[in-house]
Amino acid sequence: MKKFILFLSIIPFFVNAQNDTTFSSNSEVISINENGIDALIEKYEHILKAKNGVDGWRIQLKFKAKESEILKLKLKFIRLYPEIPVLLEYEEPYYRIRVGNFRSKLEALKIKHHIRKHFPNAYPVPEIINFSQLNQ
Repeated sequence: MKKFILFLSIIPFFVNAQNDTTFSSNSEVISINENGIDALIEKYEHILKAKNGVDGWRIQLKFKAKESEILKLKLKFIRLYPEIPVLLEYEEPYYRIRVGNFRSKLEALKIKHHIRKHFPNAYPVPEIINFSQLNQ
């Protein structure tokens, strides 16, 4: 029994813990990563580049077959909310107008609540948002 207790008390000195901390030259912590995290981050970046964007949300105001009706709605929205980006798309046979570039559904719902006075039928839709559009 004494040998077993002695063995247990000596083991910590021989076992090295994994050190995943990276230090700078002045001993400041740069990063703390578990094994494989960097590989996962690299894989995720590759997936985003392949999709040419990130999963996000926009608010769809309306879809119509006539372009003239959609253009009037687009101008009305721009006049009321010039700070929110507007996207007009054509997917046969309908034109649709979507606004905003949101990373989460919650962000989209906040803007939907803000614009519901003028656009009561608007609703959030999931969409791939291009990297260049996220900075707007």
